[in-house]
Amino acid sequence: MAVEIFTDAWAQEWKDELNRSEKYQKAGRTWEWPLVLLMEADPDKGIEADRAVYVDLYHGECREARVATAEEIARASYVVKADVDTWRDLRDGKIEAIGAMLRGRMSLARGSMLVMARYVAAANELTHAVARIHTVFPDEGLEGSRE
Repeated sequence: MAVEIFTDAWAQEWKDELNRSEKYQKAGRTWEWPLVLLMEADPDKGIEADRAVYVDLYHGECREARVATAEEIARASYVVKADVDTWRDLRDGKIEAIGAMLRGRMSLARGSMLVMARYVAAANELTHAVARIHTVFPDEGLEGSRE
């Protein structure tokens, strides 16, 4: 079943995918910080306001995932943001997170890039878990694009 990106249902699907992934568990075994992912508003693509998801990642486990509150966005140790097209390309497996950051398609709005660079494998597994979810964007309808 398709789930709309950056909703509570989507966050729960992502959490479940991460917790099933032995590769993520291994790659993220020393990561200890919550992370907020933020998608910038784009009314032409059905995203009327910024959307954000909070994930509590700790030692290779996703302990919690849900829509982020304003306070969590303001206080999270790590905030990664990008536009709708970048999140769509991540979903479709066309790009990976760290590469997108290095090329300026995603930005690390808060946090240390030096620390993030030590977790390339974990970031890639986060991306791969997203790709395994049947994710749709508001402008795609129920079927969504899986090009």
